[in-house]
Amino acid sequence: HFRIEVFLCVFLIRFYLSFRLSYYGNPLNKYIRHYEGLSYDTELLHGQHQRVKRALSLQERELRLEFQAHGRHFSLRMKRDTRLFSEDFKLEMSGEQLDYDTSHIYTGELYGEHGTLTHGSVVDGKFEGFIQTHRGTYYVEPVERYLQDKNVPFHSVIYHEDDIQYPHKYGPEGGCADSSVFERMKKYQASALEEPVKNKPTDDHVSLRKKRMTQVEKNTCQLFIQTDHLFYKYYKTREAVIAQISSHVKAIDAIYQGTDFLGIRNISFMVKRIRINTTSDERDRSNPFRFANIGVEKFLELNSEQNHDDYCLAYVFTDRDFDDGVLGLAWVGAPAGSSGGICEKNKLYSDGKKKSLNTGIITVQNYASHVPPKVSHITFAHEVGHNFGSPHDSGSECTPGESKSQDKKERGNYIMYARATSGDKLNNNKFSVCSVKNISQVLEKKRGSCFVESGQPICGNGLVEPGEECDCGYSDQCKDECCYDANQPDNRKCKLKPNKVCSPSQGPCCTPECSYKGRNEKCREESECAHQGMCNGASAQCPTSEPKANFTACHGDTQVCLNGGCSGSICEKYGLEVCTCASVDGKDETELCHVCCMERMNPSTCSSTGSERLARFFNKKVTTLQAGSPCNDFKGYCDVFMKCRLVDADGPLARLKKAIFNPELYENIAEWIVVSVPP
Repeated sequence: HFRIEVFLCVFLIRFYLSFRLSYYGNPLNKYIRHYEGLSYDTELLHGQHQRVKRALSLQERELRLEFQAHGRHFSLRMKRDTRLFSEDFKLEMSGEQLDYDTSHIYTGELYGEHGTLTHGSVVDGKFEGFIQTHRGTYYVEPVERYLQDKNVPFHSVIYHEDDIQYPHKYGPEGGCADSSVFERMKKYQASALEEPVKNKPTDDHVSLRKKRMTQVEKNTCQLFIQTDHLFYKYYKTREAVIAQISSHVKAIDAIYQGTDFLGIRNISFMVKRIRINTTSDERDRSNPFRFANIGVEKFLELNSEQNHDDYCLAYVFTDRDFDDGVLGLAWVGAPAGSSGGICEKNKLYSDGKKKSLNTGIITVQNYASHVPPKVSHITFAHEVGHNFGSPHDSGSECTPGESKSQDKKERGNYIMYARATSGDKLNNNKFSVCSVKNISQVLEKKRGSCFVESGQPICGNGLVEPGEECDCGYSDQCKDECCYDANQPDNRKCKLKPNKVCSPSQGPCCTPECSYKGRNEKCREESECAHQGMCNGASAQCPTSEPKANFTACHGDTQVCLNGGCSGSICEKYGLEVCTCASVDGKDETELCHVCCMERMNPSTCSSTGSERLARFFNKKVTTLQAGSPCNDFKGYCDVFMKCRLVDADGPLARLKKAIFNPELYENIAEWIVVSVPP
């Protein structure tokens, strides 16, 4: 038996079996320390979505969603995301090619807040996605993904990236394979038996000049993404699967587009093909991913055994709990001397097999728990970074998180750090100078062979994009006296008219008369944790609202404001820590759905806000958790009557029994034996 030895990046994330809350208010699960419920009108949003799908005018093509959460007002303005998918996009499902539009995928910004980004999907009137603000990113997901209680009074949950509990902070640091695997990987990548087709001899100077000219706009990496039957089983529908793929691609697109790779800019990603394996494909013998028990290296090998010459990169998304906490694996690219990474073609290798090493895999499960989207997005960015030619960061300049300088340490490590990063530091979503140098070398050598021209800003879509001064739509739609419409000649369209200072299309602080509104003009409503936004007299954009004082009560006096968001526990206002009241030592079970606080570092003092112990702070006023919140040390959920409903009573024993006596396991083993026996 010959085993393919590969070096692949490994995110190893481990957990403690117990979890203690501190400093946060309303936990969703062991990953997410605080969330709020959303209950806007889904029928209204669904109706909007249907109108946008068949809209002819610019105004009707805009989807609007407004809601209050985390002590602020969210005003989303979005349009269908047409750039994320190629013009010849193909969708396959269970082996059948489908005519399918991606009209449920939207992108846009927060109204009047320049530099923000919203992206997500609208399915059955519910928005799922992320919202990048000037104070961090919020994530919106359907409540049923987390809570079993169907009676909770909200349909979605929203949480801030700072409230994500990164597991590696509570266990051993994650890492990658040892140096021997590095060497074996290099050896295998250098073992290709076929030489790539060489270009005809040309004058070096002419060749270099042509190369640079042809690569000016070749900055888009086209992707082929497959999902296995387990991924489909978790997300349940075709629309939800495509939404997850688009969310991952949009997240890394924002990171790579924002990076200058030594003069190579605006690197972007586009989905060219999606293949969805549904639960029915679990029995299809032509499906290489049909088995439930596949090791992570074998899983990547199965992807690599397919021919992916038509794509820059090819990934498989799955919902598997790989050994040792592996979340993502990918082949590392190099400018020359070995195979692997972006644009790599299918070749014959020393083991006698043809493989495509422009591949990677991502899983959304880790130690029997599903990771939050941000964790998965960072994993994807990290793995693609390997495909683009970056090894792990090393040296003091590129690993500031290891520095003895507190200032450098506080900035954190970069995307390609060897071990998992916390995600909440300044550098965690950036590439180091080491990574930039390595990636730029690979891009210079390889992007000309498979990257394509990216979509340029679309004048007329109503969004002011890079290269545009304004965008009021086409001539039959534009009501703006300040901006040339999209039907004008190229040298004028989407530009300000002479002597016009601004355009209302740029933001709410520009008047219809094309001048900035005064400093005392309101452009954003006051929220629980932020003052109303006021124009500054020098910009069309609405400036970021000033936050109200920290520890201002919010969310019905159950929480406090922190840095402009309603994210702290009411306990913090009095110098206490939040804790979970558990049904032990005769504790009154009616307290299980109360907000409970304790003295710092003293769990034995954990008591309800309505208790005698905390009377000097709360005057015996009971503050309850939100319906759907975990209770009794994560053994149940609070229902709408504030009763703690226990779930999974058998706990680990039930899961162990299910695993051991699962008949599908034996069927898989039997099929493996049949497949493995030579004819």
